Amino acid sequence: LPVLEVALALRRRYWSHEEEVILIAKTNLAACLFDLGRLDEALVLNREVYARTVAVLGKDSEEAVTDCLNMADTLRKLRRFAEAATLARDQLPSARSLGNGHELVILLSRVLADSLCQNPDSSRDDVLEAISILQKALEQARRTFGATHPRTRETEAKLGSARHRAREFAY
Repeated sequence: LPVLEVALALRRRYWSHEEEVILIAKTNLAACLFDLGRLDEALVLNREVYARTVAVLGKDSEEAVTDCLNMADTLRKLRRFAEAATLARDQLPSARSLGNGHELVILLSRVLADSLCQNPDSSRDDVLEAISILQKALEQARRTFGATHPRTRETEAKLGSARHRAREFAY
C-alpha cells in the first residue's frame, strides 16, 4: 500500500498533465485497499476514478466499464446491494457494446446477479432475474472461455447459489 501511495504522489507531481496515468494509479490503489478490506476508502477512489473516466473517455469506453465493475463490486462487498445493482444495470448496455462474450460483460452481469441474490430484501422475482442473468452469463462464458475455465466454473457456482436462494422462497 505505501508503495502505491508513493507511486500516485509521484504521478501527480511529475505527470499531472497525464490524467490517464493518474487514473490508473488511483485504480491500482483502490484495488489494493479493496484487497486489504478497506472498502470505504476503496469506494471513494472508485467513485472518483469512474466519474473522471466517464467525463474523459465516455460511458461506453472499456475503461469506464472496468471502473464501473470495480465500484459495483466494492458496493456489493459493502452490502450496499441496491446501489450496486442499479450501477451494474445502468452500465450493462454500454458494456454490451464491447460484445456479449466480453469478459467485462460476464463479470458485470455476475455482480448484478450477486447483488440481487445477496440482498436480504430481495424478492423472489429479484432472485429469478438473477438466475436468468447468470444463465445468460454462463452461456457466454462457455462460448468465450470454454467449459473448464475458472470464470465459467465461478459462474456455474454462482448460478447454483442463486437457484438455492430461489428454493428458499418456496418454503
